[in-house]
Amino acid sequence: MIYDPRHRIEHHQLWIDKVREGLEKTGSWDQQQYSIRLMTLADLMNIPVQRLLTLTPDQLATDFQRHGLTDSPPLLALETLKQLGYPKRELSEEDDLPNCGAKIAGALNWCAVHILRSTDTHIMLLDDKTAKAVADSKYSDITAAELQHLPHNPCLIEFYRPIEVAEKIKRGVRLRGVGFEAVGAPDAPAAVVSFYLDYWQRTNDEGGRFPATICTWFGGFCISSLGKAVRIQIGILPETELEQMITNACVRIARNLWDFVTSRSIRYEQVPRKPHRHSRPASGQASEPQSKSDREVSLLFISRDSKSSVGDDKTERSTPQPWDHRIEIAGTFHELVYCAKCGDLHRHDLLGQACRKCGEVVGPRINLRVEKYWHSPYIKGPEGAPLKNVVQDVRRQKRPG
Repeated sequence: MIYDPRHRIEHHQLWIDKVREGLEKTGSWDQQQYSIRLMTLADLMNIPVQRLLTLTPDQLATDFQRHGLTDSPPLLALETLKQLGYPKRELSEEDDLPNCGAKIAGALNWCAVHILRSTDTHIMLLDDKTAKAVADSKYSDITAAELQHLPHNPCLIEFYRPIEVAEKIKRGVRLRGVGFEAVGAPDAPAAVVSFYLDYWQRTNDEGGRFPATICTWFGGFCISSLGKAVRIQIGILPETELEQMITNACVRIARNLWDFVTSRSIRYEQVPRKPHRHSRPASGQASEPQSKSDREVSLLFISRDSKSSVGDDKTERSTPQPWDHRIEIAGTFHELVYCAKCGDLHRHDLLGQACRKCGEVVGPRINLRVEKYWHSPYIKGPEGAPLKNVVQDVRRQKRPG
């Protein structure tokens, strides 16, 4: 395969193109929706799926109606959360999750497939080096309310090549892409983030396949669902400490990628795609709705970088001796605070005080606009010097008495 990103975009050689070819062999989207509803019903009734297949269509329709499965699983999960008091009260995994766990699991499965198959999904292509740096960056907790403001909904961030994350957990996790879908509303926010692994699971003998997926639900709870294929690929058992570590890693990556695609320093280049060789319908057949990713794909790139030149660096100017080595500065996010009324830059330590330009109080919760910029990793030091790993001593020293 040619690794030039524009060539891969134009000629339908992306990972998502291979995924959709495999999904077409698993059946139509309507068939997959029915299968997800069937599995959700089996979980709700606590019976095997094979037993449901012995029921008549009328009996199945009655059971679907009784358990509210006539709507999509995400809507069903959200309505159940509202009945439990979300978002007016804080939900408990011990008391409330057993009452909605099966419905949330159904919503996670539905969104994982919907992000890949929907004609409305916006595909964004990101180089793997930047994706790895972003995934490993520091983070703060992300909320379902933030995820309601995605630049595109649903959207999928595909990486040029797989990236390795959570290396300290067993063999690590090789990610091929991350999808986002907001399924809630401003009064009851909810969202699903799907992490697609570079590992396939076969679904039938006709060549149907699906990527192993880790799904995380945000809204009332922050829980993750790991499929059997994921457990085989990583090598972990259910309900273990390793599973919780993977969930925490997914939350961190979701936070960082969301910050990245919504950062002011990121630009979207719309790359048009050439007509697909299978896109022309046969004579007499109606053409199916064309996916957005069949028309164009967004190529992400950094248009503004806060990296300063080596000669202007304050730390280097204060070094009495010339450096005899180079070090790698990790990528990170920078937050800038603005007055929402006049747009004047405001310092973090002045939150709650008047803006210097217009006089309006800025923050902590009113008249506040926060924008993030991505600072790419870079090498610091004289050209040609050896690269060294520098370990900083972060032990707290005793103050002199």
